[in-house]
Amino acid sequence: MLKLFCVTGYKTHENNQIIKGRKVQEMILEEAKDVDHLGVLRLQTAIKLLTPLVEDVYRINAVVDAAKEYHETLKALNSDNVEQMLIADRRFRAYVLEFDMFLDYWQSSIAHHKRIDGTTDDKFVTDYKDLFRNLTSKAYDNHVEYQLLDMIRNQTAHVQSPVNRIHVGLDGNEAYSLRDVLLSKCKSGSNKKAILQAQPEEINLSPIVDVTEKCLESIHDGLIDYQIDEKVIEGMGYISGFIEYIASKNLLYNAWCFMDEDNFPPYPQHIKDMKAYGYILGRLSQIS
Repeated sequence: MLKLFCVTGYKTHENNQIIKGRKVQEMILEEAKDVDHLGVLRLQTAIKLLTPLVEDVYRINAVVDAAKEYHETLKALNSDNVEQMLIADRRFRAYVLEFDMFLDYWQSSIAHHKRIDGTTDDKFVTDYKDLFRNLTSKAYDNHVEYQLLDMIRNQTAHVQSPVNRIHVGLDGNEAYSLRDVLLSKCKSGSNKKAILQAQPEEINLSPIVDVTEKCLESIHDGLIDYQIDEKVIEGMGYISGFIEYIASKNLLYNAWCFMDEDNFPPYPQHIKDMKAYGYILGRLSQIS
């Protein structure tokens, strides 16, 4: 029978086993006896059902992390010499890479995406493609920073360094692309060149990172919202109930797991991804 357990602590393995130089720790488990078997089964089914959506929820993390790492690196610069400039350049290029990979992942994934229950049809995919195109077009059209990053990343793909100058001072550190350098290497049409020509001589890269990060987060929200249907709402109802239950027990930050005692040995199936469930609940509150 499937049961729900809380991990209340750890103890040394009874045989004092040592693996890779460490003593094996056993979980101390306490069964949630006030949750009936049917409720445990529904919770497990909901978690399995939502696994593909949870994976998509985390796709924005690399963009957010790369933006944070860029700002942290910039803040830590202690000189405006060439070495420090190349460090800033590397971090900015890392952000550009994650920007690209985020968009490439979604474009590729949407082409063969399925509903949460595993079914699909041409209209579902076609509408999803249209949504992606509309969201990215809106971000491009409404934000010059997005337009600039689009041009900078094209040049970065051809091994051009995006950071041409850094400023290190008591008023803060910044990294810049030089407008005329970008123009000299720009192979785009007249419309994109006009965007560059309208920029100051030195283009501050920090606002570009900040604004495009927010743009991708907004795109991400819209793409996740598209996947939310009645089955997701039903599944999140069970997960939300579980979160309320463990919060009422003051065990919100403990590990939880399922164990099927009909199997031997009854390996625990840990309940993970609480952060993703919190995000999905947040999206549900926005679209309800």
